[in-house]
Amino acid sequence: MSQSLVEISTKLTQTILPFILVTGVVGNSLNIIILNRPNLRNHACSKYFLALASNNLIHSLFIIYYLLSNGFNIDGELVSNGLCKTLQYIGNVCAFLSPYFIILASIDRFCASSSNATLRRFSNLVVAKYLILIVVICSLLLHISNLVLYELQNDGYGCAIRSKTIINQIPLLIQAFLFAAVPPVLMLMFGFLTVYNITRTRVLQQVTRSYRRTEGQLIRMLFLQVVIYILLNIPLCVLYLMLTIPSNFIPTSQFFFGFSITEIFFYLSSSTPFFLYILSARVYREELIHLVSKICHLRQRAQVQSMSMTNQLNRTIARN
Repeated sequence: MSQSLVEISTKLTQTILPFILVTGVVGNSLNIIILNRPNLRNHACSKYFLALASNNLIHSLFIIYYLLSNGFNIDGELVSNGLCKTLQYIGNVCAFLSPYFIILASIDRFCASSSNATLRRFSNLVVAKYLILIVVICSLLLHISNLVLYELQNDGYGCAIRSKTIINQIPLLIQAFLFAAVPPVLMLMFGFLTVYNITRTRVLQQVTRSYRRTEGQLIRMLFLQVVIYILLNIPLCVLYLMLTIPSNFIPTSQFFFGFSITEIFFYLSSSTPFFLYILSARVYREELIHLVSKICHLRQRAQVQSMSMTNQLNRTIARN
């Protein structure tokens, strides 16, 4: 039974992860380009989406490691103890940052839609840049213990934390709680508060029509992203807490099979924002179409210049 589950898990990994890898890299790269366009880059919420896209791009590249490890049994962590620590550290930091960038965007939308002028002042580019920097630094410091606790040994466990002392468990419990329990609660809380603000106030009417339109579409982009993130990540968060919290629970082969499936959904969440933005925001679709048209125009002009140079060279040769 356990062997068949392993084979199914391996097949799913080999089949689905390459698609997630390609869509994640391409989609997040396009997000970075489009969110830097003039119609979007002057909005504070776009800065959080930009930070999310940059982090998701790095996280998408880590799918290569997961694919090789779980799909083809090629584990890069087994190369050296230093690589073991580095991969665990970077992977955990990237996984941790994604939900908190969404939380920052949720807080920004709550502040922007508030009738309180003091709260609305927190929705600006300067605050966004500082908050992104603070969250990144806190995440880097929070996971610094991984560089110490993870060890590569030839005992069958590979790159793992072996000591189960309370001192070693405390950092892991804090990381698990902040990663699995806190983000969904904060996303839902600020999401409901934003909806409450929108139904009671009309703050966005005080700004220009084009700016107001973009602000409203950013709210839709965020709401859809929060819903999809929670749906794709709640299963992994629950199983992760079951593994981390000290208890008498003994994982079975069925549990680890379910855990591997939830990991696929987790990686899928890093490639979905591009498609969610297309579905929910007209301004994003317009910027994407404009970008594609510009690329096609540049390519066409390059072809015309190339043909012109070729014809000129042929005429020169003919005269000689």
